[in-house]
Amino acid sequence: MTRRTSRRASRRVLVTRAPRRGTLIIAAIGYALGVLGGFNLLPALKPYATVAFTVAGGLLILGALLRDL
Repeated sequence: MTRRTSRRASRRVLVTRAPRRGTLIIAAIGYALGVLGGFNLLPALKPYATVAFTVAGGLLILGALLRDL
């Protein structure tokens, strides 16, 4: 005799979707500025490289989690 277990429908805890095109473009520009400043290819961007990386990454995460961003 096999044992039966009750199966509940799994709940979706985290729903993600692709970011919109504008969000993706802005994040890519921030990422590119962070790379240029991080590798000291544009010395004027050196102090802002970490901030550019952080803003670009945060924008991509929010764009994946929020519907209208």
